[in-house]
Amino acid sequence: MKSNKTLILLFIFILFYTDSQAQFSNVVVFTQVKEPFTVIMNGIQQSPEPETNVKITGLNAPNYKLTVIFENPAIPEIKKTVYLQQEVENTYEILKNNKGLWVLRLLNTIPLDEITGQPDGQDVYVFTTTPRKSTTTVSQTTTVNTGGLLGGASITTTTTQTTSDVETHEFHDRDQPDQMEYSGPKGCPRPMSNHAFDQALESLSSKSFESSKLTIAKQIAGSNCLLSRQVKEIMKLFSFESDKLEFAKFAYRHTWDLNNYFLLNDAFEFESSIDELNRYINKN
Repeated sequence: MKSNKTLILLFIFILFYTDSQAQFSNVVVFTQVKEPFTVIMNGIQQSPEPETNVKITGLNAPNYKLTVIFENPAIPEIKKTVYLQQEVENTYEILKNNKGLWVLRLLNTIPLDEITGQPDGQDVYVFTTTPRKSTTTVSQTTTVNTGGLLGGASITTTTTQTTSDVETHEFHDRDQPDQMEYSGPKGCPRPMSNHAFDQALESLSSKSFESSKLTIAKQIAGSNCLLSRQVKEIMKLFSFESDKLEFAKFAYRHTWDLNNYFLLNDAFEFESSIDELNRYINKN
């Protein structure tokens, strides 16, 4: 019996240690020639529609099979195994080599804690193992002969039906109602869309260990531009007050509507945490 208890405790320790040591990275794929493309990683579509600048976050494996499929069918797809440095953002550029062939080349790597804000025109997605489906539009044309009612004329009607369960990631004002109402100081250029944030929150919620949640939460904040209410939503996922405070301090420089940071106060259990956060904000 004692031996079984020891094995169980050892197994729990290994699980905790492995999860707590988990490291993550980002992959950015872009092109300057304005040829939209879709990113596939390990056979799973990551970007729902063709774009020219895509960032994939939440990558915890040392390498991935990456495929780039262009919107222009005349351009052949690019397949490459990418070897990622952990805790960094790995940026790849799509370009033509000296032989005129389209290739994917590593441009640079930047530590995640040195990333500030999100460039305009870049869409961010959290790595998913669930395939994203495409939008399908079906048009049906029906011609009806009216016979003698209208002198033998024919009436043609076209019915268009669009079905979609695509996880789109477009930035619209209606997706960010806060943006229209805020005019104070901003900590970053463009807030994360509601849809992209929901994706990130879902990925974060699936983690069972507090240490992994904090690591991924910092990655999400460091790679994006958050709203104060989004920071608060992430804080609610933490069980420990110390982790809430640590994340609130980290996210401050990556928050769009700085004057609304007081919203975070409700996420704390102790007044001392609110006081410490205020001291941090005033100091920085």
